[in-house]
Amino acid sequence: MIVVGINLVHQRQTESIELLKSLNRSFIDDKPDWNQWRKNSSINTQDTYVRVTDRTHSANQPKVFYSKGTKPFLSLKQTQLSKKLHLPFFPALIYTKHYGVLYYRSGERHGRHKNIRSEIWLSLNPIVTTLASVIFVVLIILILSLVLGWFVISLVAKRLTRSLEMLQRTAREHSQSVVNIENLLPVPDSPSEVRELSTSFNELLSAIIENNKKEKAFISNASHELRTPIAAIRGHISLVKRRGKAHPEIVDRSLHFIDDESAKMQALVNGLLALSRADNGIAQPSEFDLAGIVNETVEEQRVILSQTIRTRGEKSATVHANQNSVSQILSILFDNSGKYSPAQSTITVSIKKTDTKTILSVQNQGATIDNDEKRRIFDRFYRGDPAHNSEITGNGLGLSIAYQLATLNNIQITVTDVIPHGASFNLIFNN
Repeated sequence: MIVVGINLVHQRQTESIELLKSLNRSFIDDKPDWNQWRKNSSINTQDTYVRVTDRTHSANQPKVFYSKGTKPFLSLKQTQLSKKLHLPFFPALIYTKHYGVLYYRSGERHGRHKNIRSEIWLSLNPIVTTLASVIFVVLIILILSLVLGWFVISLVAKRLTRSLEMLQRTAREHSQSVVNIENLLPVPDSPSEVRELSTSFNELLSAIIENNKKEKAFISNASHELRTPIAAIRGHISLVKRRGKAHPEIVDRSLHFIDDESAKMQALVNGLLALSRADNGIAQPSEFDLAGIVNETVEEQRVILSQTIRTRGEKSATVHANQNSVSQILSILFDNSGKYSPAQSTITVSIKKTDTKTILSVQNQGATIDNDEKRRIFDRFYRGDPAHNSEITGNGLGLSIAYQLATLNNIQITVTDVIPHGASFNLIFNN
């Protein structure tokens, strides 16, 4: 609107210059011919007012000529808008009551025996009307745009919120349900943002559901492992109460049995505590020599295990991890190899270094582990078929603790086959 107004005023300025030139050409006998001027002018002069002052013959008593309607126009008070409204670009804008806004321009013609001053006032009412029309059209378009924009935004918002409301409703139903707590949220086809959000929520729910299943299995297995020795202990206590006085030899046998079962319970509780600490612990890593920890652990395990322990590989290897955690993992791997390999076999410990990794391997000559069992061997309370032998003690927590400690120290733990038979547990440290 400002640009249109400025252009129209500049156009009016150009017209005033043309009108002054045509007025100078319309003088006949030193007197303006108004009819000829209006007739020959290419610009509409209907709302144009002109005053011509001729001082050629007398400066004190000049001749003044007025176009039609100029005298009553000049009799009214005029206000210079440039001063009142602070319009520095248009100093010639004038407001006159009943006539509106006008543009004023003057010019003088000097020459031989001539001193004529011409003043012209051009009405800007057509410009004001045009600007009012522009403002009206802009306001109408603005209102229509707001209404149309509100309608379009409402449709888009409903389209977006429809899927979100469905997710919210389904999530609320799942949260209040006691049966279908493992159901995932529906994934809408559109919009893509809500589809990606639903997919992310389902991935999170899947992880929570899987952890919930593992937690339930853990509690169930722990209860089962504790229930068996407790039942046996209570059975022997009942036997001692009923027949201990009459048969004293039962007391010694029952006490021995109670001692064995309580030791198993203690080992289970210690394993659970160690697993809990590994779940919630924070490792404090440091630089240390892995070969030194291996040598210390090997010397300790040679006193405990019946198998032959052999070391090979690097004599020195610096790694970044928690030293106590690595020592505990090694003890668990030695204990596992001692349980599931023949007494006269050999357990081999090796250290291998590459440009990016340091690999510590504990190899035994026991039974080969099936691929299906390799995926579950680090699960809590999981024991493979050879482990179900009654002569092999354990509760299935050792490798779970080792896996958790390795994860806590950013150590990768894997299990691979040994040819012709046996298994190798590998700890992979990043250099």
